[in-house]
Amino acid sequence: EILNIPSPTGYTTNIVNYLIKECEKRDVKCERIKNGNLIMEIPGKTDFVLGLAAHVDTLGAIVRSISSNGTLRFSILGGPILPTYDGEYCQVITREGKVYTGTFLSNAPATHVYKESSTLPRNADNMHIRLDECVKNKDDVLKLGITNGAFIAVDPKTTITSSNFIKSRFLDDKFSVAILFGLIPNTSFLYADGI
Repeated sequence: EILNIPSPTGYTTNIVNYLIKECEKRDVKCERIKNGNLIMEIPGKTDFVLGLAAHVDTLGAIVRSISSNGTLRFSILGGPILPTYDGEYCQVITREGKVYTGTFLSNAPATHVYKESSTLPRNADNMHIRLDECVKNKDDVLKLGITNGAFIAVDPKTTITSSNFIKSRFLDDKFSVAILFGLIPNTSFLYADGI
């Protein structure tokens, strides 16, 4: 569930709200601080304090501009390797919270049409996002509520294989968050060696 909640850096409110509900289910005291981080507190048997940290924000992008043909230009958030995004699905999240799907594409996506297709660098200047909507121009996109600064979340492609391998984007560091929550019901590890 954590892997499938979109949370590109700067847009973590929904996932933090989810984690707060998970804390409430487990009777764990938590507090969202001013910068949006969530601090959870599990009491121990001594005054010794142990701090563990993990993060839920992921790589992503934001809408930089809307092209006249209705495609989106983007700027990256974090340090994604953009050649790996070519052909990847994404979600565009408006300021009002509406979500639209789309695809990251090269500006020269097919070798039978574009001579430079295989050599064109995959970077933010040579790529765009095609929305899964009937849009033909910038005004059509604006009518959807998509504006500059809208967050773009990359599909994590989370899969659990038949041999129980977990494959997904953004295992760093959402998997650590899941592990920490997995430790909450059994806090006996906190008391080992007199801690």
